Amino acid sequence: MGPFRTYQVLLVIATIIVIIYFYRRLRVKKITPATFVLWVLVCLIVNFFAFAPKFSDPLAGFFGFGRGLDLLLVLGYALLVYAIFRLYVKIDELNRNTTELVRALAIKDEIKLEDIDKDEDE
Repeated sequence: MGPFRTYQVLLVIATIIVIIYFYRRLRVKKITPATFVLWVLVCLIVNFFAFAPKFSDPLAGFFGFGRGLDLLLVLGYALLVYAIFRLYVKIDELNRNTTELVRALAIKDEIKLEDIDKDEDE
């Protein structure tokens, strides 16, 4: 292994920043331990292939890609599409919950307004 390349050093710095960021979120309980472990594993895998790119070539050949970098790019793209799909599902679910909540509050307030009108008539 020769001297480190610039992208490898930048990747290690980015990984350290990402791990610190997720560790802080874990400490304040904004993410689950499973999510933290998942991100640490993703960072370690990316760093592994950055420092040992030759290990990705046989894996790329198994999946029919010419180079390991091509496999990593396709995997990254697939992960991004999956993340966007999950976000879409979450946003849709939040939208439905908000609609139900607003509808329930509107019905509840309508009943209260009727009670107020009756009290004023008496």
